[in-house]
Amino acid sequence: MTFLPLAEDDGVLIYPESTPALMQELLAAGLVVDTWHPTGECDFVSSRGLVTDTLLQIMVGIASSAGWYALQSMLRRRTGQVSVRATFDDGVQRRRVEVNGEAAAVVEALERLDPFRSEPS
Repeated sequence: MTFLPLAEDDGVLIYPESTPALMQELLAAGLVVDTWHPTGECDFVSSRGLVTDTLLQIMVGIASSAGWYALQSMLRRRTGQVSVRATFDDGVQRRRVEVNGEAAAVVEALERLDPFRSEPS
């Protein structure tokens, strides 16, 4: 799973302050996790414009079902408002999803949008 920056400010890549802690949580679950850019080139901030400390923002690139399900599992343990922007690429097609709201509702939406679920024949 790769965490993506929220923005770029004069060449500095901006990530949410929560990114390192989220990465540690996913690493502990056995996933391969990193930021899109070397951490030395990134700035981790708690607020930026309309983004506040009370909103957990996650922008990730997901290449496997393990990452998708680990993200849902992590969000099940959270409360409050979250914003998830995920990009998944299966080698043929790249899709992006954005879900905002209470953590439980975001998990439900991610379950419905599951790109790794096999369609019934």
